[in-house]
Amino acid sequence: MTPREIIETQLQTCWNQNGWFTSMAASVNELTEDQASWKSNDETNSIHEIVSHLNFYNERYLHRFLGESVSSFEGDNDDTFTKAESESQSWSDTIQNYNNIMDRWIQAVNKSEDENLNRWLQDLTHLTIHNAYHIGQIVTIRKQQGSWDATKGVS
Repeated sequence: MTPREIIETQLQTCWNQNGWFTSMAASVNELTEDQASWKSNDETNSIHEIVSHLNFYNERYLHRFLGESVSSFEGDNDDTFTKAESESQSWSDTIQNYNNIMDRWIQAVNKSEDENLNRWLQDLTHLTIHNAYHIGQIVTIRKQQGSWDATKGVS
């Protein structure tokens, strides 16, 4: 496999094709707004906040990858969970935003010059690992709240 094929496969696996782990699409399948907002305690993040956090970083890195300007961010990592779109967007809008960003990522990687792709390879592998990590959190939260269907790929 080429580096491009590897990154495209990783992006697809995170987004909507189950592989060795459950994809985002499967992990949030049939998740209600209330379930997406649920927290086991005040110290944890909700699924909605986690996806908002992923949207924040996935989109910022996409703009950088495309050579576009990225506005400065005055907060810290915690702010990307609690002060991101989860406060202003519905759950369905947030997950649609995730889908749009991932679709744009796959298109961007597919169209990228080899030189640009190679320059970004390490960041892209970290981006997909970051998504996979948080998808695991989402499945764990769903198990805690009793809303996980083990037929979706993780028992």
